[in-house]
Amino acid sequence: MTGSTDLTASPRPGGRRAVVGMISLGCARNLVDAEVMLGSLTKAGYLITSDPATADVILVNTCSFIDVARDESRGEIEEALRQKRKGRCQAVIVTGCWPQTSAEALAAEFPEVDAFVGVGEVERIGEVVGRLLSGGARPTGPLVPLSPPDYLYDHRSPRLLATPPWLAYLKIAEGCDHRCTFCTIPRIRGRYRSRELESVVAEAARWAGEGVREFIVIAQDTTSYGVDRYGKRMLVPLLRRLSEIESVRWVRMMYGHHESIAEELIELLAEGGKVCRYLDIPFQHSHPAVLRRMGRAGDGDAYLRMIEHIRERVPEVTIRTSLLVGHPGEGEQEFGHLMQFLEAAQFDRAGVFAYSREAGTPSGEAADQLPREIGQQRRGLMMEAQQRICSRRNRAWIGREIEVLLEDTSGGTWSGRSERDAPEVDGLVYVQAATRARASARPGDFVRVRITESGPYDLAGRVYPARVRR
Repeated sequence: MTGSTDLTASPRPGGRRAVVGMISLGCARNLVDAEVMLGSLTKAGYLITSDPATADVILVNTCSFIDVARDESRGEIEEALRQKRKGRCQAVIVTGCWPQTSAEALAAEFPEVDAFVGVGEVERIGEVVGRLLSGGARPTGPLVPLSPPDYLYDHRSPRLLATPPWLAYLKIAEGCDHRCTFCTIPRIRGRYRSRELESVVAEAARWAGEGVREFIVIAQDTTSYGVDRYGKRMLVPLLRRLSEIESVRWVRMMYGHHESIAEELIELLAEGGKVCRYLDIPFQHSHPAVLRRMGRAGDGDAYLRMIEHIRERVPEVTIRTSLLVGHPGEGEQEFGHLMQFLEAAQFDRAGVFAYSREAGTPSGEAADQLPREIGQQRRGLMMEAQQRICSRRNRAWIGREIEVLLEDTSGGTWSGRSERDAPEVDGLVYVQAATRARASARPGDFVRVRITESGPYDLAGRVYPARVRR
């Protein structure tokens, strides 16, 4: 960020402060960037609104990982431009992954957009908004030149949480050094770079002081944290330090990589402390030939041995994965292999995605592309099989007592999440409460719930007054 630029919010007619609205799409890692932008804008004196119809400036923080994400981003950009045409909104800014690699194409597709800001310019957003609202001439191209993707926020970065007050994501690294042939992340986000451990701990202490009870540790490859900065994996020492923060109840890790699931991490989960017994390991596929085409090591047999070992050491562990179908080279035999792997692994949670042909990737340039319809059909078959697996695994929890973080206590039935459930991507626990408990509980409380019912993804149970805990 340049030191000479005045980032003070430009007053609107009548002397009112300018209002900025943001729509953030995609994953939690993108959300953290959005939160830093919101913090930068707040620091510069702008007001923030969740209603784009009342905004002077609308930011659309895009995801472009696959074609479905770009379609969603495109729709939100078009909606923001409709708001601009109504007259209240003075500028639309497109930020995030999509402009980082495709700013010129986006400028041609959306000539009414006022600026395109990539992932390397996160903390310059106040400067961009200020220049647009100051009445300066609108350039023909992106207002901010796109920098290399080397930005890495730290504990000193301004950040305004967009999550519920009991939850915060901690992005501990940026970028990726893996070279999966179907993936554009290294091109969008750059090389892998870890934050300083003390910076992460300092940020966590700050949020804990403001009431956060659950931290979710994220990166493109969380389990490789520290290798680039310290010469060794430092995830376990970091998780232990975060667990020492007294007011924190849960520390959850997501986005691991199967090649760096260390024994010391498994041992930490087995201790049963504040670190959630929850592993998110995107295996992507099981057939050796398809995995080689994807540029990934291992095979289904090796993955099953890993899963078996983890469950032996941590019987209560929840294992989540992501799988990719329809990749070039996936014939009926290879897909059948993946279906058998799914049944053998018995994942607690699984997301299945149809392959998206991405320009500039080795997979995207392969000659043996499958019709899109085949990928979608195979995804449907996989999700149906996984739903049956989830139903069976959830039934095993009936009659057991679990801890639940309440997130909605309105009405007679509450809802929340257990240690087994990450927000947005996993299920919920619905809770029937005794009358006295309903009077005392509030969102952010932890309660002990006896499970009485189960569904494909969610559980339901009862809580009693003595089981509410703050």
